This record gives sequence, structure tokens and C-alpha cells, in this order.
Amino acid sequence: MSKVLVIAEKPSVAVDLAKVLGRFDKKDGYLENEKFIVSWAFGHLLELAEPEDYDPILKKWNIDHLPILPESFQMREIASGKKQLATLKRLLRSKDVSGVINACDAGREGELIHRRICQAAGSDKPMKRLWLSEATPAAVREAFRNLRDGKDLDSLAAAAEARSQADWIVGINATRAFTCRHYRLLSLGRVQTPTLALVVNRERDIRAFKPTPYWELWANFQKEAGETYRGKWVKGKVNRLDNLGEAQAILSRLGNQGEVVRVEQKEVREQPPTLLNLNDLQKEANRKYGLTAQQTLDIAQALYEKHKLLTYPRTDSRHLTEAIAKDTLSARLAALSGSSEYSSLIPKRPPSLSKRYVDGSKVTDHHAIIPTAARPNLSALGANEKLVYDLAVRRFLAIMYPDARYAVTKADTQVSGEVFLSSGRVELDIGWKRVYKPDEDDKKDDDKEILPSLSQGEKVVKIKADAIEKTTKPPSRYTEATLLAAMENAGRFAEDDDLADTLKETGGIGPPATRAAVIETLIKRSYMQREKKLLVPTSDGEALIDLAPEQMKSVELTARWENGLLEIEHGKQDALKWVEEIKQFTRDVVTIARGQEQAKMSGGSGGRESLGKCPLCGRDVVDYPKSYGCSGYKEGCKFAIWKEIAKKKITAKQASDLLAKGKTEELKGFKSKAGKDFQAILVLGAGGKVVFEFVNQPR
Repeated sequence: MSKVLVIAEKPSVAVDLAKVLGRFDKKDGYLENEKFIVSWAFGHLLELAEPEDYDPILKKWNIDHLPILPESFQMREIASGKKQLATLKRLLRSKDVSGVINACDAGREGELIHRRICQAAGSDKPMKRLWLSEATPAAVREAFRNLRDGKDLDSLAAAAEARSQADWIVGINATRAFTCRHYRLLSLGRVQTPTLALVVNRERDIRAFKPTPYWELWANFQKEAGETYRGKWVKGKVNRLDNLGEAQAILSRLGNQGEVVRVEQKEVREQPPTLLNLNDLQKEANRKYGLTAQQTLDIAQALYEKHKLLTYPRTDSRHLTEAIAKDTLSARLAALSGSSEYSSLIPKRPPSLSKRYVDGSKVTDHHAIIPTAARPNLSALGANEKLVYDLAVRRFLAIMYPDARYAVTKADTQVSGEVFLSSGRVELDIGWKRVYKPDEDDKKDDDKEILPSLSQGEKVVKIKADAIEKTTKPPSRYTEATLLAAMENAGRFAEDDDLADTLKETGGIGPPATRAAVIETLIKRSYMQREKKLLVPTSDGEALIDLAPEQMKSVELTARWENGLLEIEHGKQDALKWVEEIKQFTRDVVTIARGQEQAKMSGGSGGRESLGKCPLCGRDVVDYPKSYGCSGYKEGCKFAIWKEIAKKKITAKQASDLLAKGKTEELKGFKSKAGKDFQAILVLGAGGKVVFEFVNQPR
């Protein structure tokens, strides 16, 4: 009897699918019953081959060998998955298998993983697509009843392969070209380089910023009944003064008698926030709890895959489809009502949701992240899992409530011809904010002060007036939350209006699901580092941005790429033709690298900036791919400060301090062989050996 082969992206998902499909016998690398064989990948089992796989001479980095542009791309097996790949090949080639179901994650990468496996096996068996937005048993059964034809996803698969090839072409060639030209490792990529440029440019704006003092004038007033309030000096749209003398002159002219010359009262409504997409969830988790984007993605994936409590997290949509809203909201709310944490927040009668939340035309591969109909057992969740789940649940519940309503009052008080503006608001109906803890989701506004009752023409007394000195502040450094927002709204950095619109339509720099990995890659490669919640570029990161060509730093590059990939995905663009355009772009980038002057250096360091003097021979210590080492290594000097010590990345600044002072300040982030975190001072010991010094106790 012929069977259908189901291929999941990972073993745990395969087990969950098998539980829904019936009883299965466990085999080596798969599960089997009378109708189905369920097997799995471990994510990607195949990757694009390395340059040396095409020609051994390309193993050595040489600018004369560039650009490397394969006419047809080869694949190579990932070592850790060879056994499982062999199992999948055998199953795909089996005469007992009549068809295959792609049950990998429903998106571009899941399509790529599956198609490459089938290609490696030479399989042309009929393919169906399981498209899951949540992993509950009910959702799995429904998805199996509504399998999509694999051919419907051919354009998505073509876009996935084109994206992979383009990243390889640009990444390999640009990295090798600029590294060879400047004798230092310079890793470039179409998403990571413009992202790093955002951080570097912000840091330079902060350095270039010159604080400027200014003054605000505030006056306190008293009504006849004794009630007091305060107002801020304004003149048209101006509400500050750049000159202290001018501020003091205004104060000296002020008498004590004032009059309320304008009172404006109106009701203001504040709508519930939109539902969460991945980017929003990562921003909120970072802002409120300090979780990194990668941590939030991993947690959300576990809540989707392991706990079955959230829908598919790798989504860029903030909307639900009409079918989801109509058919499933009651069950989701019923599940939450069983939790003491949320039971009191469940509305008695769910409202009819507007297009702000329900609009199928704005749902791409997956709808917004919302809780599933699985009843939550919060005690089974880890601390951070509870936090991330809570963010999604409360955002979901908020849309069930009416607008928050406020009575807002604005009043102008005139004294000696000068006007002082007072603002205040009174809460009329808490609305959707009842699902949050008090003030948790409130912004800090100047108009939250409660004003006494005021009427136009009312006489008041000025009891105090002051000039408050303030200073302009530089732009803030990026946190992961604000960098994710900048990546999503990268269109505002584009000079070309059409490309700005493209970035808005495509959701910014890179797919949302990859942004966390981009940030982690930049940190891993020591191009930027975390300082508590802040992201700060390293000297290596700034050097890379100085040397990278403008085309690679600009957000407009990724706009063009994402637009091309979307057109491929929608069948409007030929993938081969688009990749050819990327190859031409790469030729231009290599030409730019060849034409650059070598980065300036201190003498004797082979093209690299000196970080200090070698304690053994006195030559320059410079930046190499894996260490800060002596430039005299060819003459036999073995001194090096490794870029990773006890699992901690050592920055160029820390290495420079070590060389100059013989020790660093106390550093955090080291990890012992037993996996325990510790902090220590790095010290240059005898023979140039780098050793630990502990402030409190020896280890």
C-alpha cells in the first residue's frame, strides 16, 4: 500500500503532527503507520557550496580571483544532518511513497528547506503543502483537511532560492574583496551593513552634538478660591528662549494680575493598540523587560511550537483574517477565561472588530500573533515565557475593549501681554487600558496634570514665575527596540521617494524573522556591542562603515532587493534574471574595492591600524581575524590577545587598554568550563600571557 511522506522542519514538530494523524511505529529517523510516514529535517540540511568546492584554488582569499560567480550553484550537505538527509533521500526514492507533504515552517525559509531536500533526492513526486499558523491539534487537523498544492508555492520557493544565492554572491565577494584590499577582516552583507550603518551614524551624530542651553518660563497662578495651577510661556509656536537675558527681561515685565483669555475643553479618545507582529513583540519585550530580539524570537517560537499557546510568531502582519475573527475568537477567549490571571479581563460579549484589527487584505503569509485556544498552564512556563505570553495576551484582550476617553483642557493665561499655556486631562473611561496594570501602558505626557475649573475672563494672581535652564540633548543611542523600529521604518532614511515607499510596503530592512539574527551577527563579529540595553558600535564596526561602498551601506539597496524578491514571490519577476542583476552589482562592488586606497596605518603593521606595542618585541599589535596579534608574526613573534576568551568577545578598545596599561578594567561576561558566568580583570602576565585577576576572590 502506498503511503504519503510528511516532512517537518524539526523532530519535535514531526512528533506533534504524528499525534494528530494516528498511532505510529517509531523507526530510525521517521515514524510510520498504514497511511503516513512522518520524518523531519534539522532546519537546513543542505547549504550553498563554498567557493573552494568549485575550485580548490578559491580556498585562499585573493582579490585577483574575484568576483566568484557560479554559473549554476552547487549544494553541499551540512555535516550534522548527513544521516537524516540520507534517510529522507531513501524515503523520497521509495516505491512505497506516492506523494510528499511539505510540513516545514510556513514561510520562505521552510519552503527552501523542503525543496532542497527533494532536489537532493531527485524527487519529482506530487507535493502538497501543510500551511500552519498555529500548532494546536485542532489547527493541525484543519490544515491537513485543506492541504495546498505544492505548485502554488513555486514562486515562493523561487524567491527563497534567489535570496539565498544573492546573499551568497554579495557576501562572499564583498567580504573577500574589502578584506584582501585592506588587510583586515571586513564582513559585509546586504542587511547587516546598512543596519550597522544606522548604529554607526547615530553614534557619530551623538559625538558631533554640541549641547546648547535654553530657557523655559513657568508661572504659577492662584484663583480667587485659592486653587493653584501652572502654565508655560508661549509665543505662537515658540515655547523656549535661547537667550537668558531675553528670558529675564520677560520675567521683569510681568505684573501680578493675570486673566484667563482662552479655555478649550474637548473629549479625546485613544484607540486600543494594533495587534502584535514579530517586530512589535520584540520591541515591547526589549523595552519592558530588556529581552534581546533573539531571546524574544526563541521564546515566542517555544510558545508556538512546544506549549501551543501562541500562533506562528514569524509574521509581519498586525491583522487577522475575517475567518479567524468570526470562527475562533470565542474559543480563544474561553481558553483564557480558565486562567485566574486573565479571567476577570474577558469581556462578556466580544465586540465586532473593525478593519483596524480584521482585514484579510493586509495579512501576508500569517496573521498577527495572538493566543491559541489552548488553555494556558502558566506554572509550566519559564519566567521569560510568562512575560512574552503575557504581552501577546494583553494586546489581544485590549482590542476587545472600547477606546480610553479623556477630558482634555487647554487654557491660556495672560499676564502683562505674555501668554502662559496650561494643559491637563481627566480620565473619563479607562477603556482598553483596564487590561494593563496602572500606568503600565501610559505615555508620560505633559498634559496629565489635573487643572482646576477655569473660565474665560476669570481673574487670577501670578504668585511665582521662573526661568528654568535646560540643555538640548543629543539623539539617544539605539536599544534593540529602537533599532528594530528603525529597521522596520527604514524608508525615512531613503532619499529616493519611490524606494522609501518600497521600504514601507516591504516592511523595512530584511524580513522581520531575520532581524534578531542580524543584530546577533553584528555583535558576534565585534562590529557592535551591548552596553546594558544600549547598542554601541566598536572601532571595527566604524572602520567597516568607513570602507564599505555607499551602495552597501544604504537602506535603498535592501529596498531594491526586497522589492525584487516580492515580485519573484508574486510571479512578476524572473528569478534567474534578478540574480543576474545581483551578479552585475557584485562586479561593481569588487571594482570599487580594487580602486580604493589601502586603509591608512601606523608603520610596520601591514595595512592595519596599530592597537599598541607588542610587550615581547615592540612591534605594532594589529587586528587579525581571530586575534589582536603582533605584526611581527612572520619573524617569529607569537604574541596574541585572542578575540574570544572564556566565551567572551574582547573588543579592540579592551585590547588596546590591556596593551597600554597592562590590564583592563573589570569585565563581565566570561563563562567558566562548567558554564558559570564570572567577571574578571585581564592582565598581561609573564611572557605576554593574558591571565585573569579577580577582584573579590581567586578561582
